Amino acid sequence: MTLRLVYTFFGYYLTLALFGAVGLLLSGLSWLAGALPATEQLERFFQRTIHRLCATFVRWTAFTRLLHVHYHGFGELRRMPKGSVLVANHPGLTDITSLLARLPKAVCIFKPAIRRNPVLGAAARRAGYLASDGGHEVIRQVTAKLAAGDTVIIFPEGTRTPPGVPVLPFKPGFVLMARRAGVPIQLVRVTCSRPVLAKGRAWWKLPPLPARVDLTVGPRLHVAPLAETAAAAAEIEAWFRNPPEAAACPRWSPALTCATP
Repeated sequence: MTLRLVYTFFGYYLTLALFGAVGLLLSGLSWLAGALPATEQLERFFQRTIHRLCATFVRWTAFTRLLHVHYHGFGELRRMPKGSVLVANHPGLTDITSLLARLPKAVCIFKPAIRRNPVLGAAARRAGYLASDGGHEVIRQVTAKLAAGDTVIIFPEGTRTPPGVPVLPFKPGFVLMARRAGVPIQLVRVTCSRPVLAKGRAWWKLPPLPARVDLTVGPRLHVAPLAETAAAAAEIEAWFRNPPEAAACPRWSPALTCATP
């Protein structure tokens, strides 16, 4: 076993332990906050807290030289209109952490199983994040948050993309949410050089490290009022299926108008 492998082994599991410990502390704080009224101010507090913790986590993984996260075009997101649906592909569990590290006022749509997660569940609820199994009610709640100026982060695949697969079929609900709220859809492409916390790989199994994650801001889209929801979602899915070099705004169907940020 080489010195590098020993360092990677202990660094990876130390990072997981720290992430879990901080998550449990935040869950404890979230449990105590349950005695307080559920207000917008309380949601904002937990959103900002999660943002700062995610930013610290990204800096930590860079410091340990285990995972380097690179952002491309994120300065443009400062000019993103208030109330936007941010759509990204989902190659690994670090995707949401990397996004939240740059978005202090954001709401996530998470898998229902997160509710039962002792590290993530309580804080996600306090921050106003929403489970994806809410049907029409979650669409109504997302529309209200978009109208209030929140950025809503959605992974339309609904789960992580298996290694070697460009993207899974997109669920079209995000298009309906954006159209109802009258807000744009901002695309972000995520690529990872190694299968870190990827689909089909146990989180406790040591991945090949170091790894690099790139998050690249793509086009900003507006959904036509009479556009077919499924057709618009398919057009956006096709953009993610293109290679990263084709990140420029393509010629869209009449369902979407494109204006780069």
